[in-house]
Amino acid sequence: KYQTNSLFATEEAEEETLCNHIIRVAFASAADREFDYFVPDEIWPIKVGQRVEVPFGRKDKTEAVFCTQSDVPPEDSFIARGIGRKLKRVIRLIDKEPLLDFELMELARWISSYYVCPLGQVLAAMVPSAVKRGAGVKTQRYVYLRAGAADIEKTIDELRGKKQKQIVKFLDGRGASSASDAVEVRCVLEAVGCGNEPIKRLAEKQIVKIARKTILKSLPVIPKGMSIKAEKVVLNDDQRKALAHFETVIGSDEFGVTLLYGVTDSGKT
Repeated sequence: KYQTNSLFATEEAEEETLCNHIIRVAFASAADREFDYFVPDEIWPIKVGQRVEVPFGRKDKTEAVFCTQSDVPPEDSFIARGIGRKLKRVIRLIDKEPLLDFELMELARWISSYYVCPLGQVLAAMVPSAVKRGAGVKTQRYVYLRAGAADIEKTIDELRGKKQKQIVKFLDGRGASSASDAVEVRCVLEAVGCGNEPIKRLAEKQIVKIARKTILKSLPVIPKGMSIKAEKVVLNDDQRKALAHFETVIGSDEFGVTLLYGVTDSGKT
């Protein structure tokens, strides 16, 4: 009655309960179908269009893949359909927000079907490599006085380091008493004229708190000095006819092919 096949059966059963969701993913490799994975509860939710790291193959090689379906019902999963015996688990979530929205995902599926190309390769081609590398995203450190350091004068008197006192006075003068009022660490260091050590010591003493914020910096599409000022475009008769035709085709919500014919510099673009 109490016999068990493994000393770790209880732990394995407990681990299984930590994965209550299944997602379907597509690989950027030449894999011609999608795969299902369990998602640990601590990293749920995962949205369609986000990338995750998963183990793949017999050697469990780590791969970055796109989530193509979120929260797959167990009855529709690969196990229920007899594909494989056990689902592997997602290792970690890569993107904080989806890189592709619903419309782009639908477009990717159409391209994959029409051109007989694996969905993962289509998704990998649609997202610029700079975006996947996180280009234009920068994490900056901010610092503010902790709520417990209300008596600033007493706190300053108890400090021995001159730079530490100057930092506390500077933050107090800037009203940096919460995360929303935090001051960038670089600005504090420049104002006081010191390195990171004094702020580190203050953080260890629970006098200040260091937070991190993700800053998005837009990348210049056109090099500075080469951009053309936007002017009102006036279409000629032929351009208006072509545009009206395109609008009709797009409005029909059906697939169609249109050839725009004209000599060089005739206004096609």
